[in-house]
Amino acid sequence: MPFDEVFPTHFNTLSRNPFPHVLIEQALLQLGGGGIEGSKFAKQTLTAAGWRHASVVSYGKYPEEAATAFNKIRLVLADDPNAEQLMQRLAVA
Repeated sequence: MPFDEVFPTHFNTLSRNPFPHVLIEQALLQLGGGGIEGSKFAKQTLTAAGWRHASVVSYGKYPEEAATAFNKIRLVLADDPNAEQLMQRLAVA
């Protein structure tokens, strides 16, 4: 799944078109099975990629960290892994 690069400015800008981090989050929700399980998986994936803040903390509060985490995920998703492979690759990235 190819995604465009995520930039820190994306988290504090409004747009009619979804930014790459939104599309990446949607992909993570699907990989995790959707619903509550998908949400848990997305949170675990972001944590594995380096996002160290609670889920109630906006990405816009720490845009550099958010962009770094999403770009790590983006690079791994380019190989179209399943959920388990994604987590394994993030563990060594």
